Amino acid sequence: MSDPVILQADGLSKQFRGFYAVRNVSLRVQRNTVHALIGPNGAGKTTCFNLLSTFLPSSAGSIHFNGRDITRSDPASVAASGLVRSFQISAVFGQMSVLDNVRVALQRKSGGSFAFWRSARALDRHNARARELLAAVGLEPYQASPAADLSYGRKRALELATTLALDPELILLDEPIAGLGHEDIAPVTQLIAQVAKRCTILMVEHNMKVVAQLCDRITVLQAGEVLAEGSYDEVSRDPRVIEAYVGGSHD
Repeated sequence: MSDPVILQADGLSKQFRGFYAVRNVSLRVQRNTVHALIGPNGAGKTTCFNLLSTFLPSSAGSIHFNGRDITRSDPASVAASGLVRSFQISAVFGQMSVLDNVRVALQRKSGGSFAFWRSARALDRHNARARELLAAVGLEPYQASPAADLSYGRKRALELATTLALDPELILLDEPIAGLGHEDIAPVTQLIAQVAKRCTILMVEHNMKVVAQLCDRITVLQAGEVLAEGSYDEVSRDPRVIEAYVGGSHD
């Protein structure tokens, strides 16, 4: 794609019974970058994510992905087009093996349905690619283990592997560090950095150290509106951003 902007939102708003959770947000995510949405509690970050991925319909505004208007599209179609998102709560098939979680995702990418009763032979053709993806996220030694037995940090890594199996151009990561123990933060941060070499990432994250380490550009939301945008150094020194965080917990 020649257009450097992979995701564009203009005048995006979401109203709930007269209350604006997101109001007039415009956003440009540059291709092959890591872009963060940050802000105080209640700033509208997750709502904005839900709008961008079409899990919520917008009240106003437009969204374009790779130059195509997806404003009124549905999440499945958006994912099939190359925009895939994660959620705050880890979502894996706990009773399935780690390898099978990835094989099912590869099956979906190849055009099959999520048919768990299909023969092992139908999934075996995905073995090599599944193991490659597991190796990329450090999970190859656990491929035969039930996903439910993984630590929380490794479940997050498995989510990234299944997301990569869909071969996305843009990944929306919603609080990828949330709930991790201190020992898991650095490995998952490194993993996200590796993933960012393959595709564009837009992330909501509370951990400002992680944001500073990973992100090329940051958009700060407050009360559902864009407060500031720029590099980490720029936004961290912005008096409006400092004021927005004073008296509240960083998120």
